[in-house]
Amino acid sequence: MRKLICLILALAFLPSMIAFADARTGSSNYLYTPHDEIIAAPPAYTLARSITARDMPEIDALDGLVDAFRDDSGVYILCSKRLIIMDHDLKVKSVLTAYMDGDKEVKLDGCTGVTVTKDGDIYITQSEKAQILHFNPDFTLNRVMGKPEIVGYENVNYRPTKMVVDAAGRLYVISKNMYEGILELNADGTFTRFFGVNEVTFTPWQLFWRTFATKEQRARQALWLPSDFTNLCIDQDGFLFATLLSTDEKTIKRLNAKGENIIKVSEEKPYPQGDLWTNETGFGIPTGKSQFIAVDVNDFGAYVCLDSTRSRIFGYNEDHSLLFVFGGPGDREGYFRNPVDVIFVGEDILVLDSLAQSIEVFSPTKYGSALMNAVKYQYLYDYEVASKYWEEALSYNHNLTLAYSGVGRMLLRSGEYEEAMEFLEMGDDRKYYDKAYEKVRTATLREYFVPGMLVILGLIAVKVTVSSVKRARKKRKGAA
Repeated sequence: MRKLICLILALAFLPSMIAFADARTGSSNYLYTPHDEIIAAPPAYTLARSITARDMPEIDALDGLVDAFRDDSGVYILCSKRLIIMDHDLKVKSVLTAYMDGDKEVKLDGCTGVTVTKDGDIYITQSEKAQILHFNPDFTLNRVMGKPEIVGYENVNYRPTKMVVDAAGRLYVISKNMYEGILELNADGTFTRFFGVNEVTFTPWQLFWRTFATKEQRARQALWLPSDFTNLCIDQDGFLFATLLSTDEKTIKRLNAKGENIIKVSEEKPYPQGDLWTNETGFGIPTGKSQFIAVDVNDFGAYVCLDSTRSRIFGYNEDHSLLFVFGGPGDREGYFRNPVDVIFVGEDILVLDSLAQSIEVFSPTKYGSALMNAVKYQYLYDYEVASKYWEEALSYNHNLTLAYSGVGRMLLRSGEYEEAMEFLEMGDDRKYYDKAYEKVRTATLREYFVPGMLVILGLIAVKVTVSSVKRARKKRKGAA
């Protein structure tokens, strides 16, 4: 009998156990509450197709996948030895495997990053060769850019891995193991400054140990160096998103023209950092916090980050609130073996898997489409349309606090303050809840102020009259 009871209890809890296991291993069915608790969520993106070399007659292999870039003209997929140019439907338009340097044909090799300017110029970084190739829109070589002259860094290795070009033609280059920051170069390739310099941070224990360590012990300790940048992109407002290897929670930054991180979140909301709960120890499972190694942003402020620790994709809106999670390590459909980059292509999200030698294409579900449309129209300040999509998203996911907040903000703007308070409370949106409460309080005071004052004045008049009558009676009694 005891065994039967245990079996029934096990079967009863099995669905919740499976859901929790999926959440911890990487499938796209979980989010975090405002109180940092894991909750179930429907998939926002699912695998639409997996593109391999078999789907591309123009090439024989997709080995060495390293980087991806998209613009209005198409999609650029970079391998170590080739650049594949595709249209937005992911049909191959051309493949670049070699170029002419004068009278000499040079094979592409050791490529690490690609970016394309608004004029169609293509830049390809070659880390081990310490150079950047600049191609014209017709794929002819424009120039080969070597190490820029930087006073005091003549003996420092230059290893450009990733780069972007802004609207003014400035180049922002990540050089491996150059910890001073991102290199900002003029259009002609001359060095301007180190951009987005990371400060070294120490724990109290590190400082304590360093104080009492011997000279030999300090020599054996790892160097205290700033965090190293790993990838970057430019958003629609000209700000740089950059990912970096970091010991704290800030593995992504949004940098302004001064190189300052402008990602600001309230005390109640976590910094965008991937998974909030992680295993610190374990055998055969990923351990430690999330490390973002790639980032891309779409036209309405939503951005996706690739976590190399657990091979997951995290999506955030312009306010840095978590929208969705998908992916994870594994050979199953929708999971990754070794993801190296992620980009938006229209509504879809592309993930490069270097070990699987594939381009994984994820499309939004009905829930994901409603979610992203709500984010889009909220970014465009069309709160009424956004509210409709938030309501649609809520029909799929009743635990989506962000949707309650979105509907509440629309009700607040339309003057329905009491209804707004209800939705904002469910959305844990304290800032706008206070605004709605203030509006309700003000309206209440306006509604009842005049009647209330009349009642008070009436009571005062009655009291004065009664007092006058009493005094008059006392005078008459005294006179008698």
